[in-house]
Amino acid sequence: MKIRYLSLSLMLALLSTSALSAELIVGDQKGNARAVMEAAGQLENLPYKLSWYEFPNAAPLLESLNSNHLDAGLVGDGPLSFAAAAGAEIKAIQASQYLGNAIIVKKRSGIKNAADLKGKKIATVKGSSGQNLVLNALKQANIPADSVSFIFTTPAEATLALDSGAVDAVASWEPYVSFAVAQSGDQIAVDGRAFPVSNYLVATDTAIADKRDLLQDFRQRLVLAREWGVAHPEQYAAGIAKVLRLPENVALSKVQRENNAPISDIATVRSQQQNAIDTFTRTGLIKPGLKADQLIDASFFAQQ
Repeated sequence: MKIRYLSLSLMLALLSTSALSAELIVGDQKGNARAVMEAAGQLENLPYKLSWYEFPNAAPLLESLNSNHLDAGLVGDGPLSFAAAAGAEIKAIQASQYLGNAIIVKKRSGIKNAADLKGKKIATVKGSSGQNLVLNALKQANIPADSVSFIFTTPAEATLALDSGAVDAVASWEPYVSFAVAQSGDQIAVDGRAFPVSNYLVATDTAIADKRDLLQDFRQRLVLAREWGVAHPEQYAAGIAKVLRLPENVALSKVQRENNAPISDIATVRSQQQNAIDTFTRTGLIKPGLKADQLIDASFFAQQ
C-alpha cells in the first residue's frame, strides 16, 4: 500500500478551511454585546465565522432563536422567562448583572416614584425587563399590579408616545433611557439600579449540542469584554458611540448605568432568574411551575 503524506502547507490550508467552515450566528440588541466585544478587541482572530444580526428588542430575537435561525443571542431574564414558558428550547449560558432599566417620565409630570404610577398609562414591551421593573417597583410600593395600564409597543415608539402625551411613563432600558434623558429632558422616576436583573447570553439546545466549543469560546470572549467594559467606561463609551451612532454623553451614560459585570455565581443567576419567573407568574402572565434551572445550562458556568 502506498502511503501519501500531505505537505505541511496543504495540511495547514485544510485546517484553516475547516475552522472557517464553522459558523456561529448571534442575535444582538442595540449593541448589547457586539459593541463592547469590538471595543475590547475580543472579536479579533476568531477561529470560526461569526455572523451578527441586530434586533430592536428581545421578542423578535427570541422568535429567531426558537426557529433555529440563530445559534445564540442576548436577552434579559424577563423575556427568557416568557420564551421558556411558551416552550422555547433555549438556555442561558452566560449572565451579567444589568442595572440599566428605568421608568422615565416627563419633567413636569408630577410622577416622582412608583407610588405615583397608580392609575397611569405605562408604555413598554410586553414580557420585557421594562415590564418586570414596573411590576417589582409596584410590589415594593404596595401598589396592586392592576392599578396601572400597560401600553405594549416597541422601545422607540414608547418614547415617542411619552413625548406626545399618549402615555404617562415609559419602562425601558439603555440606550433608550439615557437618550430620552439627554435629548428630551425626561426624568427617571424609578431607577433599575434598585432592581438588579440578569442580562444573558442564551443559546438553542441544538447549538449547545452541535456547537458547544464555539459557544464556549464566544462566551469567554464576552466575559472578558464585559470585564473590560466595566474597568474602562470612557474607552468603551467612545467605541459604542461610533458603533451605535450615539452622542458621546448618551454613550457614556449608557455604559455607566448598565454595569453589565459578569456573574459567575450560579446561585445568584438562579435567584435573579427565579425572581423574574415569580414576578410574571404572580401577575398571571405566565403559568405556574416554571423553575430557573430549566432555563439555565449550569455546565457552562461550571467551566469559568
